[in-house]
Amino acid sequence: MVLRGPRRPALTASQESDRREKASNGLEARTFDDVAAARAQVTRRARELGLEQLAYDASLVVSELVTNAVLHGRGCRGLTVTGVPDGLRLEVRDASRIPPVLGWASEHAMTGRGLRLISSLAARWGVAPDDSGKVVWVELTGVSRATGLSEGELLARWDDDGGTGPRPIRHHVELGDVPTGLLLAAKSHVDNLVREFSLARAGAHSGLTAEIPPHLADLIETVVGRFAEARLSIKYQALAALQRNSSHTRLQLDLPLDAADAAIDYLNALDEVDGYCRAMRFLTLETPPQHRVFRRWYIEELVAQLRRAGNGKAPREPQPFEQRLLKEFDQVTKAHRASERTARLYRVAGALASASSPEAVAHAVINEGREALEASGSGMILAATADRLSVPATVGYDERVVSRLRSESPDAELPAAVALRTGQAVWIESRQERDDRFPELVGLEATTVSMCAVPLIVQDRRLGALRFSFTEARLFDEEERRFVLALAAQTAQALDRAQLQQARVSVSRRLQRSLLPPSLPAIPGVELAALYHPFGDEMEVGGDFYDSWPIGENKWAIAIGDASGTGPEAAALTALVRYTLRALTMRDSPPVAVIESLNRALVSNIAPAHSERFCTAILGILTLADRVTLELVSGGHPYPIQRRADGTMVTITLGGSLLGQLDEIDVSYRQVVLEPGDAILLFTDGVVESRSHGTFFDTKGIRRVLANAHHSAREIVTTLGATVVRHSGGRLDDDVAAIALRVPTAGRVGAEELEPPTSSL
Repeated sequence: MVLRGPRRPALTASQESDRREKASNGLEARTFDDVAAARAQVTRRARELGLEQLAYDASLVVSELVTNAVLHGRGCRGLTVTGVPDGLRLEVRDASRIPPVLGWASEHAMTGRGLRLISSLAARWGVAPDDSGKVVWVELTGVSRATGLSEGELLARWDDDGGTGPRPIRHHVELGDVPTGLLLAAKSHVDNLVREFSLARAGAHSGLTAEIPPHLADLIETVVGRFAEARLSIKYQALAALQRNSSHTRLQLDLPLDAADAAIDYLNALDEVDGYCRAMRFLTLETPPQHRVFRRWYIEELVAQLRRAGNGKAPREPQPFEQRLLKEFDQVTKAHRASERTARLYRVAGALASASSPEAVAHAVINEGREALEASGSGMILAATADRLSVPATVGYDERVVSRLRSESPDAELPAAVALRTGQAVWIESRQERDDRFPELVGLEATTVSMCAVPLIVQDRRLGALRFSFTEARLFDEEERRFVLALAAQTAQALDRAQLQQARVSVSRRLQRSLLPPSLPAIPGVELAALYHPFGDEMEVGGDFYDSWPIGENKWAIAIGDASGTGPEAAALTALVRYTLRALTMRDSPPVAVIESLNRALVSNIAPAHSERFCTAILGILTLADRVTLELVSGGHPYPIQRRADGTMVTITLGGSLLGQLDEIDVSYRQVVLEPGDAILLFTDGVVESRSHGTFFDTKGIRRVLANAHHSAREIVTTLGATVVRHSGGRLDDDVAAIALRVPTAGRVGAEELEPPTSSL
């Protein structure tokens, strides 16, 4: 329905008096506001005639009559209340010459019951045309009741002579048999729309609801008025069939030629109105599919017959409704199958979008493709080397077939190999064709009758082939071939991306390994272990690094740092920092001087256009003498944490400036003495900034790891790495590096390094 608007301003006392005077002489009702006035007029008149006992029935009857006039008769032209010898006579005139309809009692119909109610209350009632429309009259006596009228009796009372003007020439249209139940349900649905339209129009006229948009008003007028004669004629015939308990109604119409144009406008208007129904702008629901089929069928048929009559051609036999239903069913079935395959292609595309390896691509496509084609088996082969094919995935084949496929040569006379070698799809539709073209299949797949194999091609590069097997004869029609080829095209694109991604990951891993030391030095009396985890999907090289190297007798350098950014630029900066530190520590310079020299080297090597490039780092100088001492200097790096043998934690506060940004920097220096059982953990910000639902791992997480009694430096970094990965849900937002030193309580140990992982976390 349309939105409610402001109410019509209340009438003044003078206006109300004029209205009452007008009502007493014959009401003209154009809106539902006037129904109340009609009831009041009838009640008052019944009392004046001393028939107060009929006032209630008369009020009810006049409400239905005036409402019907407003809804279906283009407005009430007048109301007359007079006395008859045994009661009251009510006459309501409207502006439509279309006869009324006795409604069909149904839970789906919201209109049409008014005349049946009147028939149950009236002693006598009837309808007759006049020059400007029609008159519906009712006589109430309070004694006898009228029996229900049939549609035939109602039309017999109509006696319409067409007025004074000439009647247009009418042409007989035969439509054939239609199920009566469907016919009545379809017409009730349209009646519900007509009722809602009339209510909306009347509400807008009276100011009770918002104004109807002009375009919608035109649609309403088309649906309500232009095709009303044919619509009501169909309803009469359906109701008559219902009274005869006939399961089918034989539709026959007598219509003027201009009814064809009205029918087309009516059909287009209802199709457009369905859009409003789908958008829930009306209370009435969208036309059910079976109603829409019926509507299009009967309108197309009557238009065709009227057009033939207008051209002077003999009428043709109409298409039976059942035949139209079968045709629609075929079309719906084809559309359903096409939409199902489109949906599968969409699902495959979604799965392929996240597939990061050829195996993931293969699993995504062969499962969906096999189900869509109802194949007994499916698989993918890839061009691995010049003399060997690889099989990343299969489904539906036994191990013997899979083993044979894995050993298949690119030169084999088998469908998938041929498709890969030639770039042409292979379609095998019968057992005979299979045996003639590919004799090897007889021993390989004895139960396979039909098969298809299509190449996977990207920019003229043949990457592999898809194969689907069937245990019964299969005729690959044009639609099915298009589906398989579209599936192959999507797969080829995804496979190309996955292979490129694998190559990039491989390069990234090799580059990342080159930025880390191949091994850590063995330091007498000190355990040394390191950890590195890449972030994300390992597609980018991170800037975190660690290193350790000897710099003299009983002296070792230990470094950890984080170069900003990712990718080649971060890798270049990391390499510059690592190898500059190694060179500077060979001069036996103090640690502070080493960091200052490193900063100057970075400043001179970072171009102004890349001024956002910087690095944080900690350099440690480990000296073994009577005791173990560790000198630490920092350039803006997170503070190390020490766990003493007694379990207490100490944060080694080191300030310092970022490296590579300023010519002169602050460098923080601390010296730590390590007793047996002490451990120090150095780490990058990827550790403390690892997040879980917005919560950082933080130094509290590091302290929890160190709080446990660890037996070695390796155990410290192993536990730290596992805990950080678990906290982040298995996917890091930054790369992670850590290096741990521990002085054991007894014995002599060396360095321990955790190998970088070979796959993303």
